[in-house]
Amino acid sequence: MNFKKVKEILLFILVNATFLTGAALFISTVYDLQFSKSEYFQNQALSYRERVEVLEAARGSIYDRNLNVISSSVQSYNIGIRPNEVSEKEELSEVLSLFLDMEENKILSELESRNSYFYIKRNVDFEIGKEIKSWNYKGLYPELSSKRILHSNSLQNIVGRVDPDNNGIEGLELYYDTLLTGRNGELRYEAAPNGSIIPQGEISTIQPVHGDDIILSIDGDLQYLSENLCAQALSETKAYNCSVVFANALSGEIIISAEKKSPETEKFNINLISGRANYEPGSALKIFTIGSAIENNLIQATTTFEVDDQIEIINGSCAINYEGKDKGCFHDFLKHEKYILSVKEIIERSSNVGTILATQSSDIKDIEEFLKRFGFSEKTGIELSGETRGGFTEYNTCKTCLSSLSIGYSIDVSQYQMVKAYSIIANGGKNVDLTLTRGISNNKSSIEIISESTAMKLKELLINVVEGKNGTGKSLRMDNYTIGGKTGTSRTHIEGIGYSNSRFNTSFTGFIETDEGPVVGSVLLWGAAISPRSEYVTGGSTAAPIFKTIVSYLVPGE
Repeated sequence: MNFKKVKEILLFILVNATFLTGAALFISTVYDLQFSKSEYFQNQALSYRERVEVLEAARGSIYDRNLNVISSSVQSYNIGIRPNEVSEKEELSEVLSLFLDMEENKILSELESRNSYFYIKRNVDFEIGKEIKSWNYKGLYPELSSKRILHSNSLQNIVGRVDPDNNGIEGLELYYDTLLTGRNGELRYEAAPNGSIIPQGEISTIQPVHGDDIILSIDGDLQYLSENLCAQALSETKAYNCSVVFANALSGEIIISAEKKSPETEKFNINLISGRANYEPGSALKIFTIGSAIENNLIQATTTFEVDDQIEIINGSCAINYEGKDKGCFHDFLKHEKYILSVKEIIERSSNVGTILATQSSDIKDIEEFLKRFGFSEKTGIELSGETRGGFTEYNTCKTCLSSLSIGYSIDVSQYQMVKAYSIIANGGKNVDLTLTRGISNNKSSIEIISESTAMKLKELLINVVEGKNGTGKSLRMDNYTIGGKTGTSRTHIEGIGYSNSRFNTSFTGFIETDEGPVVGSVLLWGAAISPRSEYVTGGSTAAPIFKTIVSYLVPGE
């Protein structure tokens, strides 16, 4: 066989081998497409025309106790842009500036400095976003979204706010974010190159699960009234702040939690001051220190003491020429002759000297333990961030700490803590957890803090402050109402300065009997400087009138 013949045979074999290999590969590919991998390739082809749209879950709305809408979500648009797809950046900047209320130069700068997709503005009003979408402008991508609307400015700090993605970041919006936030659904469909749905294509839908609504325990009308009363009080007393808290003593549901700041000062510039700031309650605490002595059988309501207008805890401290470092002289509010007072009358008149005498046999540790049972030095657990714990002053070597604590100094409390503690007295001695919502949890408790007998004794003492002839709260006396409570006046402690000689934290904390159980209220003026009704700045002349007005709306008389 010659060389030429061999070459032809090899060439023939190579050609046939190539043909057979190609045929085998072709058959294998066809087999894969038609049989073994048909589903895979079908899905691959489908993916190029399948579209997925998010069906956004609606965030739950927030209502007040009267079912008035406080916070809700409405449809809006996020305006997205792909800068590389925009051909006329200056033209687009000019038009968008008119619709988005933005500076043209700022929009143009964003378009020229960015390369990737970004939002030029989020949560644009629905009608504006709809108009922008109708332009079909290349590179412009309006996305359907939603934005949160607050319908009540008086509840702004309590309700809080959400971020642009509708995630709660403050207040109740944050605390109940999981409850308010739903679960998004999706719509899957086959689309033509122009984006329109292919009628014969497969469509699948997963419905969104919308967020739950929340009903607040707060009465929006009373909240608004309280803020107006606070605004008037700030003007009249020149106080730094005014705050009002009312709650049902059985359920712990807060009906009012209002506050106003003076525009003329930066002192106590605190939002949600009722829970986030401490103060010394003054005489409003006496019912608890006296209550501790009563519970320990050291005194009774009828026990009497010889009460002067001042008392020396440190020898010589009441002398005019006293130069000691520690202040050990305590005074009653007004000078008076020495007289005999019962414990009931001591509370009625709010006598500092009488209270010190009535508690002098007590152990300060016993009083502190009694106060802790009411929730002092612990957070109330209200659904807001930043709540203070308060606490007690160290007393290791303090000669006057027992006397000081007995009249409401040497302790830091919050207004919420005072409302909780008075609620325990008003409801018969049972624990109660404060809440800003209705129906989410059952706050009624069977835990006994003090016996019903002790609670009734203290309750009667508080009622006598209003009903008694010499009661510091007698201005609150009204026909057909059962009201009890205690005024409080303490010098304002200013950070970095100390105790002020001209400004006072004045308060009234008390309860009113209603068909739904006792309602406890606290009115507190932070740093009051003058009183419009008296030459003296006291809780009775500044805070009590606000309490009385609110009660007249809360429980209208017949």
